[in-house]
Amino acid sequence: MIGSRVSALSAALGRAGFALLACACLGTLAPSAAQAQIGAPIQIGPPPQTDATTTDPSLRDSQQAPVFGQPPVFSQPPADTQPVVPTFQQAPAAPQTRTTVDGSITIDPLARLTLDAVGTLTPATGGLPSDYWNGTPGEIALRLVSLLPAAPDSRVLRDLARRALLTAGPAPRDLTPEGALLLVRAERLLAMGAIDDLAALADRLPGDRVSPELTRPLTEAAFARGEDERACQLYGQLTETATDTFWIKVAAVCDALAGRDAKVDFSARLLSELGDEDELFAALVQAATTGQTGSPFRMGGAGPVHLALARISGLKIEPDVSEIESLPVLVALARGAGNVSFAQRLEAAEKAERAGALAAREVTDLYDEVSVSTGSVDAVIAAAEADPGPLSRAILWRVTETQTAPDARAQAIAKAMAMAEDDETWRQTVRLFAPFLVALDPGVDVDWFAEDAVRGLMAADQFRAARPWLERLRRVEGTGTGEASSAWLRLWATVRLAGGDPAVSFDDASVARWWEHLRSIDPQQATLRGSAALALMAALGDPVGSDAWRGLVSAPSVDIRGVPETAFAFAIRAAADSRRLGETVMLCVAAPGETPLGEIAIPALADMVRALVAVGLEPEARRLATEAALAHGL
Repeated sequence: MIGSRVSALSAALGRAGFALLACACLGTLAPSAAQAQIGAPIQIGPPPQTDATTTDPSLRDSQQAPVFGQPPVFSQPPADTQPVVPTFQQAPAAPQTRTTVDGSITIDPLARLTLDAVGTLTPATGGLPSDYWNGTPGEIALRLVSLLPAAPDSRVLRDLARRALLTAGPAPRDLTPEGALLLVRAERLLAMGAIDDLAALADRLPGDRVSPELTRPLTEAAFARGEDERACQLYGQLTETATDTFWIKVAAVCDALAGRDAKVDFSARLLSELGDEDELFAALVQAATTGQTGSPFRMGGAGPVHLALARISGLKIEPDVSEIESLPVLVALARGAGNVSFAQRLEAAEKAERAGALAAREVTDLYDEVSVSTGSVDAVIAAAEADPGPLSRAILWRVTETQTAPDARAQAIAKAMAMAEDDETWRQTVRLFAPFLVALDPGVDVDWFAEDAVRGLMAADQFRAARPWLERLRRVEGTGTGEASSAWLRLWATVRLAGGDPAVSFDDASVARWWEHLRSIDPQQATLRGSAALALMAALGDPVGSDAWRGLVSAPSVDIRGVPETAFAFAIRAAADSRRLGETVMLCVAAPGETPLGEIAIPALADMVRALVAVGLEPEARRLATEAALAHGL
C-alpha cells in the first residue's frame, strides 16, 4: 500500500535519533512500482471508446458545468477529428534535408513525433498551426514557455498562451531531453488554473512515459479537481526515489484518504525534521490527526495539496479568498471543494474568472442560485448599491434575467457596469452580462444606453452584436441629435480598431472630425489618447500618414507608463520579421507579464499588435488593439 515504506520507519524511532533516521530513510519515501495502486488503473494513451459514448474528456458535451470531484466537460471537436495522439517511433537523431539530382526538388525530413508533440488541439479545433515552433531553438522555446504569466491582463494573450500550450505538433528538433517542453507546458497550465485542460492533456500521455517531474503538476491538478484516488495513483507509480518534501505531503494526504492517521502524523514529524516551514500544512495535519480545535482555517497561501488534506480530513475551512493566489485552489473552491459557504464560492469564482482560470458560465451558474424578491427594479438596484461586490452583481444579474422590458433590462445592466470598482471588474462585469447585452435590441427606449452597450460588447469580444447599435447611432446622429453625434465620435476610434473597414472607413475627414472632438472634450489627455489610437491603427495596417503625427502634437508630454524590457521589444520584432509563430506568441504574452494593459505604454502594445499581424494572427491582433484602446480610456 502507498506509504508502507514510511510506516516501516516508525519502528526504528526508538533505536536511533530522529535526525539520523530522517536522512537514512528519505530515499524510501517513494513506493515501488510493485506496490498496490489506489483507484482504477492509469490510462495508457487515449481512453477506449464504446459504441455510443466516449470516455475521452476532450470529446464530451461542452454545455455542462464542471462539478467538484466529477470529471468536467470539454469542447466538442468536429465529428471527423481524431484524438491527437502521436506515434512514438525511433527516428534518426539528426534527419537531413535531401534534394533531387538536378536540385529542382528539396525534400525536408519529417520532424520526429516525441513526447513533446502531444497536445489536445489541432488547427481544426482551435489550436495553432502544428509547425508553430519552426525556426526556434529548443533552449529558447523552453525559456519562453517558462516565462508565461499565470494571469495576463489581456484575455486575448491568455487565450493565445492556452492554445499554444495545448497545440499538438513537433517540438524544436534540437530539444533535449525529450519531455522537457511537455513538462514546462504542464507547469504553466497548472499555474494558469487550467486544470481541466491539463487533465485532458494527461489523458493523451502514454503512462509509461510520464516522468517523476511531470507527475507533480498532474498530481496537483488531480487534487484540485477532487480526483484524490487518481492523484494517489500517480504518486504510487513513481519509480524513482521521491526526496522532495512535496511528495512527503502527498504521502500524508494519501494516508489520510486511506485512514492511516499514524502515518499522516509520521509524515508531519519527518517534514519538521527536514526543516520544512509550511506552517499551514503542519497545522492541517495536527487538526486532522488530533481533532480540530480553534477557528476554521483561512487557507492563506494554500495549494492543491493543502486543500486536499483539509477536504479529505473533513476540516472546517473559511477561506480568505483575498489571501489565496493559487488559481487551481480558487477553481476548486468555486466548484464547492471543502464545503465552503456560498459567499466564499462566489468570491473565489469571480477571482478565478478575472484571472481567466474559470469560464464566465461557471460564475453565472452560481448567480443563478441567488434568490431575488419580486419587486421594483429600482428597489433591487438600491439594495445592490448598498453593498457592492460579488453578491450585488449576482443580484443584478438575476434581476436582469427576470426582466422582459428592454428599458428595465438595460437599466439593470447599466447599474452593474457603473458599480464596477475598477477597470478589471468592469471588464469582468461585461463578460458576465454579455448574454443579456447580445440579446438586447436597440430602439428608442434604450437609445440612452447605446454607447455603453457598444463599449461593453466590444470589451466582451462580441463586436458582431454591436453592429445594430452602431447603425442605430448613425441613424440618430443623422437627425441632428447632439448627444448621439458625441457618442459616435467617442466610439469612433475603438470601433475602427475592433471592426476595421466593414465597421467604419479610415479617411482624412473622419480622422480630423474625431480629433477635433477629442480635443474639445479632454484637452489634457487628447494628445496621449489620440496618439494611442493612431499608433494601434497603424499597427493594424491603417494608412496613418506622417502629417497626422505632427497634427497631434499640442503640448510637451511624457508618457510615464511602463514598457517591457528592451530585450523583449527587439526580440518581438525579430521573431515577427522572421515569421517565427510560436516564438512571437510566447514573447507577446510574456512581455507584459501580469501588468494591466492600461499601465503599459502604447508603443509597446502597438509593437505586439504589429507582430501578431505579421505572423498571420490578425483577428487576435485586432482584439488586442481593442482591449488596449479600452484600457487606455478610448
